[in-house]
Formats: sequence, structure tokens, C-alpha cells
Amino acid sequence: MPAASSVVVDASVALRAIVDENPEALDWFRRIDDGDVYAVWPQLAYAEIANGLATLVRASRITSRAAVAGLAYAVASAVEAEGLDILVEPALAMALARSVSAYDACYIVLAEAGSATLLTADRRLAAATDHALLLAG
Repeated sequence: MPAASSVVVDASVALRAIVDENPEALDWFRRIDDGDVYAVWPQLAYAEIANGLATLVRASRITSRAAVAGLAYAVASAVEAEGLDILVEPALAMALARSVSAYDACYIVLAEAGSATLLTADRRLAAATDHALLLAG
């Protein structure tokens, strides 16, 4: 696994930090926001986070107000957003080769192209690359 000085953050990690206040996820965001770790995610992460929060509101797990605040937290974080225009073509090829969604493949492409660690709470996504660090439950 590559050094953790450069990471790709999966939306599942943001949701763990925002909703569950998972200590490991919060620590990663603290390190990112402090500039100790360079972090990137595909622009689609914002939509994935928003969708996860909306799903939790509909399930009555969080309030609408908490969802809005959670999305603001993600948008304000120091994670750099990479445009999809350069990711979708290699992501499609990777999705077909590794039987993952094109969404998930965007994260893998970023991690593997940049020799970065992919931070995720998604076991299936972690299993699709040697560059992953799976956050604990």
C-alpha cells in the first residue's frame, strides 16, 4: 500500500465522518484540513454524499438540517475535486475490467494514477484495488 501522504477519499468516508462521527474518518478529515495529507476525490463525490444524506433523511436517521450541514462540511473540506471529464474514459475501462461501477472506478483511477491510498468504508471497493485502506466499522 502506498504512503498515506496522498489519499483519494471515497464518499463513504465522508458519510462516516458526517453522520456516524466515526473517529477514524474524522481524524482523516482533520489531517486533510490541517494540510498534513493531500486529498482528492472525483467531483461526483458531492452528489454521492448528497444522495447518501437524502437517503438518511428519508429513513428518518438524520434531519434535513443535519443533511444540509453535513453537505456543507464536505464542500468546505480541503479535499480537492477532480473533474469527471478526465476520469470517465479510464473509469469505464476499469469498470468493465474489474466489475465495479463506473462511479467506484473513478475513485480507483484517481488512486492508481496518482499512487495514492484510496480511503473507503466500502469493502467491495477496497477489494477492487491494492491501493485501498478500509476504514474500520
